[in-house]
Amino acid sequence: MLRSKLMLIYRIIAILILSMPTAINVYSKGDIVSSILYVPLITLGLSAIAIFIDGKLEELLNKPIVITTKTAPTADIYQNYSNDMVIYKSFIKENSLTGQEVA
Repeated sequence: MLRSKLMLIYRIIAILILSMPTAINVYSKGDIVSSILYVPLITLGLSAIAIFIDGKLEELLNKPIVITTKTAPTADIYQNYSNDMVIYKSFIKENSLTGQEVA
């Protein structure tokens, strides 16, 4: 509910800002060059910025809220033990020299 109200408020403000160049041109009785060239270009630029901000705002408001919880530290059970084979081979070598059976 709050998200939709925020989007509605933003879009109303964006419409007011986008209509300002036209209103200023009418109020100040602008010449033909500003009426045909400058006002549409300014409105186009402002609308591109408003569309970009609208997309970012909607993305931010629709992002799921993640609540993180603190966990107790645990041992790293996924450690890579690269020396295990070397230790195992040396164990077999020592036991084969002494004549002991290795299971």
